[in-house]
Amino acid sequence: MGDKMYQASQFVISMIERTMANNITYSGEKNLDKNFPILFVANHFTRIETFLVPYVLYNKFGFKVRSLADHYIFAGILGDYLSAVGTVSTKDELRNEKILGDLLTARENWLIYPEGSMIKSKKILLSEDTFEIEDKKGLRNIFTGSAVLALQSELEKSKYFEALNRCDVEAIKEFKEKYFIKEDEELSYSNTHIIPVNISYTPIRTGENSISDLAKKYIKSESVSLNEEIDIESNLLLNSQIHIHFSKPIDVKTFLFKTKRTLKQENLELDDDTVIKRARVPLTNMMMNEVYKNILITFDHVFALCLEYSMENEFDAQELKARIYLVCRELKKLDIYHLDKILDANLYRLLNGEPYALFDDVLSVAVNQRIIKENKNKIYVIDRKKFKDEHTFHTIRIKNTLRVLLNETMILHELNDCVKYQAHKDIKKVYREVFYIIYNRDTKQFTKDYNKYYSVFDSKAKEIGKPFVLYNENNTVGCVLSHGFKSAPREIELLANYLFDNGINVYAIRLKGHGTMPEDLRDATYKDWYDSFDIGYSALSCVSEKIFVCGFSTGGLIALLKASNTSYKIDGVVCINSAVSLGSIHIEYVASTLDFINSFISQFRSEDDTYESEPEHPEISYKKHYMVSVAEWKKLFDIVEERLKHISVPTLIIQGDKDPVVDPKSADIIYDTIKSTIKEKYIVKSDKHVLPLDASVNQDIFKKITKFIKSTKGY
Repeated sequence: MGDKMYQASQFVISMIERTMANNITYSGEKNLDKNFPILFVANHFTRIETFLVPYVLYNKFGFKVRSLADHYIFAGILGDYLSAVGTVSTKDELRNEKILGDLLTARENWLIYPEGSMIKSKKILLSEDTFEIEDKKGLRNIFTGSAVLALQSELEKSKYFEALNRCDVEAIKEFKEKYFIKEDEELSYSNTHIIPVNISYTPIRTGENSISDLAKKYIKSESVSLNEEIDIESNLLLNSQIHIHFSKPIDVKTFLFKTKRTLKQENLELDDDTVIKRARVPLTNMMMNEVYKNILITFDHVFALCLEYSMENEFDAQELKARIYLVCRELKKLDIYHLDKILDANLYRLLNGEPYALFDDVLSVAVNQRIIKENKNKIYVIDRKKFKDEHTFHTIRIKNTLRVLLNETMILHELNDCVKYQAHKDIKKVYREVFYIIYNRDTKQFTKDYNKYYSVFDSKAKEIGKPFVLYNENNTVGCVLSHGFKSAPREIELLANYLFDNGINVYAIRLKGHGTMPEDLRDATYKDWYDSFDIGYSALSCVSEKIFVCGFSTGGLIALLKASNTSYKIDGVVCINSAVSLGSIHIEYVASTLDFINSFISQFRSEDDTYESEPEHPEISYKKHYMVSVAEWKKLFDIVEERLKHISVPTLIIQGDKDPVVDPKSADIIYDTIKSTIKEKYIVKSDKHVLPLDASVNQDIFKKITKFIKSTKGY
């Protein structure tokens, strides 16, 4: 195959790659070594792998790879194309000789699918002797042909060098002719290596799309299998991420040596047939074990496994989310599987009461395929019979996608044990564990930030900035509580203690960038602040029958924003001295003129420019902040002002009548804009901004907030 044809084929495949919604990703590339002839062995789930894997190996890593393909696709223009780029039909009588010739000379690398055909059901079992898979004819052992070829490449190479040493010209000539080796070509002295490859797709979805519509328009067929392949593969191209993992190479010569040593110890013959007979199955098992254990474990896998091992047939979404969260945390600690990067510490967002695309998407798949049903009380019911139905080999990918995912995890015993353990755990224990895991992660992040920005001369005591929790498992109501801009959790400590003394659990969050040093705040965005609040909400909501959100100043804005995004999961919101626009802030607090602020936000780009103002409580708050933080502040104002109309939960608005920072008209704007039927505006006589620390009024405020929470319907 000429370079021009090879490059042309890569161009064609690259066009396909660009149509994909996500890029092809890969891992284990450090295991690729051009110094050895390589036989790549991979799992086989779709037609596109025949083209895509060689493309990735060539385009990303510079490996020219030839591959075997099912004989029946060698027809017409497609057959001509495959032949031109060096693909060999499984029916080619000389295929083994062609493969061995390339491996013996290290002329080309090869890609083979030992499963022999697409394993649409992904059903994989491990019997006593070897792996078993399911194809359209039923269960069968995995083919050992690829292992035999790898073994033969080393055995034949030894024969050649023996002939070379005894100067057997005829034997050398016959050898080269047999394996299509040119007269002037020499064999490679490097050992043949096998690199197991796993190809994973996420998500696997069905449904009509632009490619399938076009294909079905021109390929009118009654074939169930063909229509299923068009449906699945077009969706994989358009909507899935394809991940390719390369495992550590297996040195075939070393494997042969160990086999021969065992045979010798058993006083058996060391002829090629005996060696291959003894080695073919163990070598196949070794390479396929690497293929299967390195599947990319995705969110969909964990979702399906949690359903599979659920002790009950009924569940609510939050319960399932909590179990999924724990499973993912345990899998990270196990550190034996290849996990999708989305299964990281930020998975707490799964529990924040807002739409979570990964969960919502796979849940809709289960509902649409009638595996689960939703009743009027937002409780989901698993139909065990439908969930276990594997349909036919050709329809399972469309009719029971989750079962396909479960099939490929059947042999991953540690994974199954992990999920089973979490799925069988009492739900109250699950919620408590999730609560403490998220809180401990939060405090560790604070410690990391505190140490990163620590200054011997300027840092305040660690306890001032650390987030804290006041929790009694007998309390059923929780309140997520936030401090204000440039400040720290110590600012709201008195309020937190008061609420807790009155039977309300509290998660006092630390807004990202606060409680450490101003340089930390410089690097934080308003989205980071919102995420900080979300961490507290995600944790406390797990152990609360009713949940309230409350914040002072900027913290109140974030509480309002949270209530606008999560109204059906929040029982009430409290904001204290919160400005909803720059226009409702007294100008002298931030800069000499509002025009200066607006001009800075739109034009100024320096991260080094700072602004200083004397805080009411310098022992807690920053005196200095970077002007880029003002830009983030304005973004928060803008989004909250736009989202106020989406708030419908009971709301308490507290505002000081002579607040030196926030114009009291801000409370009017909030009150008039929100859609809550239960809402109250409470005006406090105070000339201080930090009301939670104003001893002359804070006890009245604390009582007001406590009364509001306790009087809310359903307390």
